Amino acid sequence: MKQKMKSVSLASLMVLSVLSSLMIASVTVSASTVVITEAVQIVDGGTASDSQTAVVADSSGNVHVVWTRNNLHLYYSMLSPRGETLIDATKITNSGLHKIWHPDIAVDEFDRIHVVWADKAGQHAIMYSALSPWNAPMDGMASDDGTITAIDDTIIERRSQNRDWPAIDIDSQNNVHIVWQDNYDELGKFFNQPQIYYSMIQPDISNGATVTLFDDSLLTPIIGHKGHPDVVVDANDYVQIAWDDTRGGKVELAFIVDTSGSMYSEWADICTVIYGGNFASGGNFQGIKPMLENANMTVYETIYGLGNTLPGAASSGNCQGYNKNTGPRTTPLGQTPGDDSGGIRKLPGTIYNGNTYSGYSGEDWGPGSNWACLSWKDAAGNVPGNPPTQSDHRWNPNATKIVIPVSDEGPKDGDPSQQADDKTAIIEAHDNCLLAGVIPVGLYGQGYGGAGNIQSHFMDLVQCPNGIVSTQTRNCPGNTLANSDAGGQAYEFPSGSGTNQMALLVEAMVYISTNNSREIYMSVLDPYGKMNNDPSFTPGVRGTTASGGSYTEDTGAGADGHLVVVNDTRVTIDDAYSFHPSIGVDMQGNTHIAWMDGRDYGFEKDTNYEVYYTKLRLQGAGAWDGADQGLSTYAIKKINDTPISNVEGNGGLPPASPYAGNSVFPSLLTDDQNNVHIAWVDSGNISANEEILYVRLNQTDLTGDGEIALDPWEAVPVTSWNSNKLGPNSGRQPSIGMPPAFANDLGSGAHIAWSDTNTCDENGNNNRFTICYSHVLTGQVDVEFDEGETFYHVIEPGQQTIYNLTMNNSTPGPKDLVADTYGLNISGVPMNWTANLYFASNHSSIFPDTPIFLEGGEDIRFYMRVQAPSIYQANGDELAEIRITAQSYKDPAIQNDLVTLTLMDVVHGINLDTSHSMADIEQGDTAIFSITIT
Repeated sequence: MKQKMKSVSLASLMVLSVLSSLMIASVTVSASTVVITEAVQIVDGGTASDSQTAVVADSSGNVHVVWTRNNLHLYYSMLSPRGETLIDATKITNSGLHKIWHPDIAVDEFDRIHVVWADKAGQHAIMYSALSPWNAPMDGMASDDGTITAIDDTIIERRSQNRDWPAIDIDSQNNVHIVWQDNYDELGKFFNQPQIYYSMIQPDISNGATVTLFDDSLLTPIIGHKGHPDVVVDANDYVQIAWDDTRGGKVELAFIVDTSGSMYSEWADICTVIYGGNFASGGNFQGIKPMLENANMTVYETIYGLGNTLPGAASSGNCQGYNKNTGPRTTPLGQTPGDDSGGIRKLPGTIYNGNTYSGYSGEDWGPGSNWACLSWKDAAGNVPGNPPTQSDHRWNPNATKIVIPVSDEGPKDGDPSQQADDKTAIIEAHDNCLLAGVIPVGLYGQGYGGAGNIQSHFMDLVQCPNGIVSTQTRNCPGNTLANSDAGGQAYEFPSGSGTNQMALLVEAMVYISTNNSREIYMSVLDPYGKMNNDPSFTPGVRGTTASGGSYTEDTGAGADGHLVVVNDTRVTIDDAYSFHPSIGVDMQGNTHIAWMDGRDYGFEKDTNYEVYYTKLRLQGAGAWDGADQGLSTYAIKKINDTPISNVEGNGGLPPASPYAGNSVFPSLLTDDQNNVHIAWVDSGNISANEEILYVRLNQTDLTGDGEIALDPWEAVPVTSWNSNKLGPNSGRQPSIGMPPAFANDLGSGAHIAWSDTNTCDENGNNNRFTICYSHVLTGQVDVEFDEGETFYHVIEPGQQTIYNLTMNNSTPGPKDLVADTYGLNISGVPMNWTANLYFASNHSSIFPDTPIFLEGGEDIRFYMRVQAPSIYQANGDELAEIRITAQSYKDPAIQNDLVTLTLMDVVHGINLDTSHSMADIEQGDTAIFSITIT
């Protein structure tokens, strides 16, 4: 009896121990449509800051992650499908000084890992490397660069000017396609503005080298800002590329020009910059307006002369014909076709200290800038504004708004500068321009005694006042209105001589005029069509040639031996800013794009954004013969531009959190079932500050508006804690953010990684970034005890017991779309024990390789027969902890475990029993007792 009680007590302790471990291991975050595993911290960088991560999964479901450490080196780690570390953080960049930004990653059919990144140390470079992690022991320890690197750090492009934002994909022949943004321009036609470049390489793993098939090819040979490209290779090895582009954008420039005698030559040069002609110092320029009209950009301009009198230069030379000799217009530009120029006008009244100010020096550029900004949003918050002047500037409501003061003297009443009223005028203009969303850009001339004092005033206006005379870039932390960056720059306006200085000014003015609202564009390449059908093709050619002062793209049909089969095609048509496209192609050949878009909040760059999505069908929308003018935006749309994130709208923003509506930096994937997955950074949950959100859009053949064509969707938070995620991000500076790392799993789920200033939970990380990872499981399977069954059985040696069980495909969604095939397996069977699985319906055996197909919501009943060792094999009580595992065939990460506990109770000792305990006999007689021994 005591021995039996002891056995039960030991078994109870063992049961509690097992259950505790099970409870720890099975924590997940669940939602109505997905299951998201608890976030894990991939690396503990100690005092280092780990950020800017990219992720991909191989054919076995293993997860490969790269990231930057302090932006000095690139690191790599490998996880199992269950999130266990196989290779710990391993540095994969060579020794030396690096400044690493924006890595991207892809995997080929041999599970080799391909990585690209930008290195901004010295001359900026686009870099590439290939990894073969299978050379490492995968013991959870760090490896080294030499062991896992198959192709060492390779320069794809390095030369003058800046380059950034590389993206990579692999085709069916395991060749590599890379795109990036690049300020280099061989002919010097685009004033160092970023363009989109493409290269294709063939990895030579055996020799640790690459073969260049297409060298750096300029895909956008037209003026304007292009950026943030993404690339995807479809099933037919067409290369589809998307980016954001200022073509189609609108910008309005309001010049506030000093009319004093020292500025007459500047007047002539302002007209030359805007309208074209010869500069006073020599040299000719086409003019910003005609140049940008050719690039499908609209520039609205008005040149205001301070005061009631315009100089003679405003009516002669290149200004001739533009002087209206009157005050501001009463209607905005752009309301009717062709009405895009305000010309040269007088500005008799400005704003100082909240009141109308009419100085007579012609040098009140500080109050003039203030007036221009208050004309869009006044002190009462009215849009358009109504400042206390007789006439206001009427801004085009849909254009990017820039005010450009031009002067060589102090901002109020001219010299002397740096007086109290000068500083007051600048602070007032700075604050009101910031509140109005009008960007101030200053052009300063050489004043008496040099430009230092004047340049300092301009820097205070365009960035933020710092209280001292300084020409250095301002530190604007942004915790008050006064120390917030107004978003502009100041440039020197050369006077009368200096060809080089004038060239720099033209470059600055072109930058200002073209850095307007963005649209999403895309293009399609057929590199194998070019290689297979052009007899003159040789590896290393470029897709665009420079000759005779112009660029020629290789456009045309792939069958005729051309590279670009669909030229630049506009995806969005809206005057708001659209940034950061992410592109995918489904198994039916449809193209899917997600991006961040400010259209729900206004037309400023510094605003809230929402994540938008569209579905395109390029095949059949026009001939793929080069499509030099692009395909029709309307013809390619299957699902119209649709906000996927929650649109709070300006009326739904808390007063204390004006950017609580921000949903930015989307990543998009498509899966084998043609579902679309999108992840992004969202500020809608004020208590969390920033969240990583995920959504799945089910496959649909419907077209039209997304609210009708798409099934209802739900954005699910991947994170729940308050922290800074994915680095600093701002609508004003989209280049400093980073989308979540996002990759397909083997089923219809996704892997997500991001940088976080918490340790992937509620605990902070001393304000240093670390790398977090979660797995979105859109497949789900449950193994459970049948009704009335228990996890704990007791048997004796040689006996059998049966556990009645069920397996259920509990994946939410349409049952046919979420159907899956599973396997059942048993582990943890002790020596001399046996355990087998059987279908309850027909008692046939279930083996590890027996496929079990279940539609969504379908289940099966089965049972496990457990037999204890025989009495001759049993040495004592024994607890068998047997685990039943159900695992998806399509994704090993989709699995579920159930543990059973079977106690073999071995009872030791001898029992004696007798039929009677007493007998009466006489002396000399015999008594017989019958005794039973057990």
